[in-house]
Amino acid sequence: MNTFSYIEKRLIELGQERKARLAHASSDQEKSVINSFYSGAKNELELLRDELMNHVTPVDDELPEKHIINHSEMS
Repeated sequence: MNTFSYIEKRLIELGQERKARLAHASSDQEKSVINSFYSGAKNELELLRDELMNHVTPVDDELPEKHIINHSEMS
């Protein structure tokens, strides 16, 4: 699993965890703390993902034929 997949997976998990904790919260104050925590965690992960995206070049699915390297000729 690459870093971006992990971040996306964790964002989904955070949403699920938030819902579960909110369902068991007994007061508005507790709900507020839960929402604050999970909003902060989500924002931090999204910022990390965006920062990483700025430093990663896109990957082409198909490279032109001239970029294919014959490894036996590299020696």
